[in-house]
Amino acid sequence: MKLRSWSSTAALSLIAVLMPASDALAAPAAAAVPSCTGGSICFFTGSDYNGRSWEWVAKDGYHDMPADFHDKVGSFVANTDGCFINWDPKETRVVRNGDNRINYRSDFGGRIDGVGNTC
Repeated sequence: MKLRSWSSTAALSLIAVLMPASDALAAPAAAAVPSCTGGSICFFTGSDYNGRSWEWVAKDGYHDMPADFHDKVGSFVANTDGCFINWDPKETRVVRNGDNRINYRSDFGGRIDGVGNTC
């Protein structure tokens, strides 16, 4: 009895045809960007827009971050231009309308002291 040998390419091609694609193998979907009122920047204590939220309104001008958000911004959505500020040492980050970050605490979100209209 003669056994049939398959090339690895042929074997992989057969497996690809016989096994349907699985959603379980797909990369997890990114968190949906939540809505944020026009003229505002919405901050979240957790990544992926989770945790407590706070909305800064540009027309109100500069504001120190509330205690729960001071050096603890996990994610944000900007629906206006603004500036994130760290006072010691002084550093700033320009934010543009449409900007958002799902994991910001390991970046500047771990140092942010306040938010204002300009840097």
